[in-house]
Amino acid sequence: MRSLQKGGNGLSGFLLRIGAVALIAYLAVTLIVSQVDIMVKRQRLETLNAELSRQLEENTELERLYASGDNDEYIERIARDRLGYVSPDERIYIDMSGE
Repeated sequence: MRSLQKGGNGLSGFLLRIGAVALIAYLAVTLIVSQVDIMVKRQRLETLNAELSRQLEENTELERLYASGDNDEYIERIARDRLGYVSPDERIYIDMSGE
């Protein structure tokens, strides 16, 4: 009878060890996944901060232009650079050689 109890304790001890190892493995994987997620979020935050800084600089420039009353020059620059507009008698030459 005593040997049966000893065998039963051995099996439950083994199962307890398996459970502990499984729990430790789960916690380790969870920790690693969390660290990777934190790293990705930090990189995204840095990107957003850089974009915010750039946008704030652009806003400051726009406010300066608006306050100075130099809107015509700004509108002309935007029309040329972003919209591709030209003056009525102006000719635009495009270099097709790729250089």
